[in-house]
Amino acid sequence: MKLSKYIWGLALVVLTASCEKQLDITPPDGIEEDNAMTNVPDLEKAMIGAYAQINGSYDNDIYANALYSDEATLPLENNTGRGVIAYRWQTDPGIGEVTATWFSYAFGVDRANRIIAAADKLKGKTAAEETQRLRVKGEAIGMRAFCELQVLINFAENLQPGSKGVPYIYEAKIQKPKRETVSTVLTNVQKDIIDAIALIPAGFGDRNRITLLALYAMQARASLYQKNWDLAISAATTVINALPLATRAQYPSIWTDEINTEVVWKHKRTEGQSRLGDVFYDRAQNKIMYGVANELASLYAAEDVRYESTVLDLGGGRLAVGKYWGGDANEPGRADVKVFRTAEMYLIRAEAYAEKEQLISGSADLNNLRARRIDGYTNESFGTKSSLIDAIMMERYKELAFEGQRMNDLRRKLWPVTRNPEDATNALGAVLLNPTDKTYYWPIPADEILANENMEQNPTYK
Repeated sequence: MKLSKYIWGLALVVLTASCEKQLDITPPDGIEEDNAMTNVPDLEKAMIGAYAQINGSYDNDIYANALYSDEATLPLENNTGRGVIAYRWQTDPGIGEVTATWFSYAFGVDRANRIIAAADKLKGKTAAEETQRLRVKGEAIGMRAFCELQVLINFAENLQPGSKGVPYIYEAKIQKPKRETVSTVLTNVQKDIIDAIALIPAGFGDRNRITLLALYAMQARASLYQKNWDLAISAATTVINALPLATRAQYPSIWTDEINTEVVWKHKRTEGQSRLGDVFYDRAQNKIMYGVANELASLYAAEDVRYESTVLDLGGGRLAVGKYWGGDANEPGRADVKVFRTAEMYLIRAEAYAEKEQLISGSADLNNLRARRIDGYTNESFGTKSSLIDAIMMERYKELAFEGQRMNDLRRKLWPVTRNPEDATNALGAVLLNPTDKTYYWPIPADEILANENMEQNPTYK
């Protein structure tokens, strides 16, 4: 994947000025900030441009998580070398496959901060414009929270409260910030989410943008990492009550983009934009770059509707990633990227209930999700907290496969990465990565360290 060079805090003074149709194209150029947002319609255009800017950021999460975890296999037909260093856990601060997320989210934070600052200088000419101004400001605050949350999850020294996290940037200006603690960053994320919730109207329902439901989903995910179980339950419940799970019949259509059932927020892909499916499957060479690990594929029951959406069986043991193939035969690999789904909320709430020793409620959420995915499913009972959490984590592995979650799930539990030998025949023995190993966590990018003397490298990469 291409690496956009951008140093955290060293801001580019450009903002998107126009867009022919919302989220349909990436704006071709920018203009000086002072002239970019002089009225509320300009502010709206800038927000659309900010979405276009981060459209692709979550792709980096998905790709890096797949390479690093036990989701993917490196087949012999991938003789390009693409992503191989990361897959073999030979990571260093210059490896773009794992550092790209830092730069893409830094862009998002910068754009969001510029919009927030401009919104504070404006006033709507009418009541409708003022509502629009506040909503756009809320979206920008939500975007800042999302980007900060994701870069923290990816680049924290570890996910313990007092450990080194990432800077939390509130202004678009030249600066050389220091790292804040994981706890501080999560507190700031939660405050931003609460502030954004107060600004976005309940009737704003564009799933390509940050809505109230997207903010509650974000709050639930942040609370999972914060171990704020009560808030995780509350936020997840808000989403669950508003957006039911897809049925077994509906589920495959989520991944062909025919329906948006249970999709809370997605990054829309249209003609001319990058295709996430291309990082897993090289269409020009008809080669699987990274396929579905046999370990993962073997976990799906025969009656599980998720298998055929997750695994594209090309025959001869070639298991390609199916979630991003899309629904247009003329545009293979260009599916919309789902950032939050109701299924994740069920799993977050189940885990939070389990952590609170409310095993009946946690089991109910897990069983409800499974019943929507597996034909003829019989509810399972769990007698201990640990057995329920183990089951939830396994369900996250299957349900959220190739959705940017797996490696970070393992990290927050301090679990090793274990690969089946048949999934690592081309990986030089990379079958076990322990939390104590040097490359278990990702490094702060080398460019950031060189540009900012206040930025400390993660300990194992010093």
